[in-house]
Order: sequence, then C-alpha cells, then structure tokens
Amino acid sequence: MELTPEIKQAALDLAEAMKNDETIQIYLSAKEVVQNNPQAAGLENQLIELYENLITRQQQGEKLSEEDIDAFNSLRYQVRVHPFIAQRESALAQIKPYLAQIADEISYILGIDYTTLADVRCSGGC
Repeated sequence: MELTPEIKQAALDLAEAMKNDETIQIYLSAKEVVQNNPQAAGLENQLIELYENLITRQQQGEKLSEEDIDAFNSLRYQVRVHPFIAQRESALAQIKPYLAQIADEISYILGIDYTTLADVRCSGGC
C-alpha cells in the first residue's frame, strides 16, 4: 500500500510531536542511559541469552534443572532491580497509556484498528 504525501507528512508531524513530549523524552533518555551503561546493558543481554538458551533446550525436550531455573530467576531479579533499568521501565510504564491513546486516535481517523494493521504489516519483521 503506497502512502499518500499527506499521510507521510502526518506521520512525520506525529513523530516530531512525540519526540518533543516531555514524558517520551524522559523514556528515551532513560533508554539511552541503559544502552550506554555496560553493566545494565550487559545484564539485559545476559538475561536474553539465558532465556533463549533455556527456551531452546526446553523445545528440544530437555527438562530444565532447578539450578537452571534459579539462575534465570536470579538474573531476572538483578535486571529488574538495576537502578537504570528500573528507571527506564518506570518511564516506559508512564508512556504506555499515552501511546495507546495515540493508537486509538489513529484507528479512529483511519476507520480501522491501527494496531492490527501494524501487526499484519510487521509480521514479516519491522
């Protein structure tokens, strides 16, 4: 589906307005702090790698040991309580209702459920 120049401009205007929103700026700043902090980013990467490893092992029929599960839960807790990550997650929680409201307004204007349309268009990877 080709987007009209008007829709493209409206999307650019929306993106600019969102970037200037204080709540979103707080989230983006907190996200950048996590990305630029080796300890925080490292913890998150470790958690993702461990999670993917455990899921792969489970899908291959392996029963996970209590030690495996404890190690995962311990690492997940460390990630959750890291001050920079906790700050980012708190900021994200603050913008989620705002983003949902924007999606609802887009859906109303388009006359279709925007989030469903986005899911369909991104099913191949966005």
